[in-house]
Amino acid sequence: MDCLELDGEIIRSEEPRFTPSGLQVYEGVLHHMGEVREAGGIRRLDFETLVVAFGRTAERLQALALPARITLKGYISPRSHRTQRLIVYITEFS
Repeated sequence: MDCLELDGEIIRSEEPRFTPSGLQVYEGVLHHMGEVREAGGIRRLDFETLVVAFGRTAERLQALALPARITLKGYISPRSHRTQRLIVYITEFS
């Protein structure tokens, strides 16, 4: 199973929207800063990525005051079958 764990700050969120079946959708931007060991050295990471969540997770994210530091679990997938642009889908967070 593909699984991603990432920490950072939610720095921006869109107005809540809903699927045709009434499921809440959350869309926002996560800013991550950190370091990883690579090839015997330290590589600094500093990037922003789009994040999406659905249902109860979306409701909880929408209620956060920004900026909000979170640790998320989820997966990376293309936004749709028409594009290869990757986004992070949040399945849970703390």
